[in-house]
Amino acid sequence: MEARMKKGFFSPKRFSQLLLRDFTSGYRATLISMAAIAGGVLLIAVLTALGIALSGGGQTPDAELYFGLFTNVMFFGGFIVSSLAFKEAHQGGSGIFYMTIPSSTFEKFASKLLVTSLGFAVGTLVLITATSAVSEGVVRLIFGFGFGFFNPFSRTVLELVGIYLIMQSVFLMGSLWFKKLAFVKTALWIAIFGVVTLIVAAAAVRILMADSITWDGIHFGGNASGEVFYNWSEETVMKSFGPGTRGAQGLEAFKIAGKILFIGVLAPVCWLASYFRLGEIEV
Repeated sequence: MEARMKKGFFSPKRFSQLLLRDFTSGYRATLISMAAIAGGVLLIAVLTALGIALSGGGQTPDAELYFGLFTNVMFFGGFIVSSLAFKEAHQGGSGIFYMTIPSSTFEKFASKLLVTSLGFAVGTLVLITATSAVSEGVVRLIFGFGFGFFNPFSRTVLELVGIYLIMQSVFLMGSLWFKKLAFVKTALWIAIFGVVTLIVAAAAVRILMADSITWDGIHFGGNASGEVFYNWSEETVMKSFGPGTRGAQGLEAFKIAGKILFIGVLAPVCWLASYFRLGEIEV
């Protein structure tokens, strides 16, 4: 406690040094990964263009090619990087060294958060924008057509960045709670939570809106392989969830509540839990 008081809660100079350390640690692996991603983007673009050229014009260039690659790199790559953010804290010798770095718990957490969230998102935007520009030039030079340049400032791209900054907090928390296989375990718990949420929501709808939903319009059946299915007719759906119905109002309320929880609650709760968990590890 005394040592923490001496360190203080936040020091701009100390934090900048820690932030530089986190950004530059493992720079070789980062550069190799960036080179691999850039090479992969170029290869995919050339092979896709080659397929279109060999088809004799039977296919049209995919305008969303670079956008899809950006999405995969940012989400999958970012989640993996976030799940490994505090791996050092769980290791023996390096863990002791990391915990004894002269910085507060808040500074350690804030540094990792900035690197894996905003830092990774901006880095991915720059990498894909530059790589796609080079790739587009090569493809147009060889085949005479392209896929369109990647726009990092489009509304869709910025919205995806916002979604990533929120969802990334879950995997950052997982990196502190799980010593091994943090990415896999975090993804598993997300899946379990999603299934439980769907079950609870379905039960709530069945109980709270029993008088509003036409349940007799659902027809259950099966086939020879034993698979069970149901058919909810369009007429039944309109009676239960059409404009002005209680079902439609319930869905709208559920949608609004979901947005509030996702945008305003999820990330802060994960940050707070991660901060206290890091403090426990330090002790």
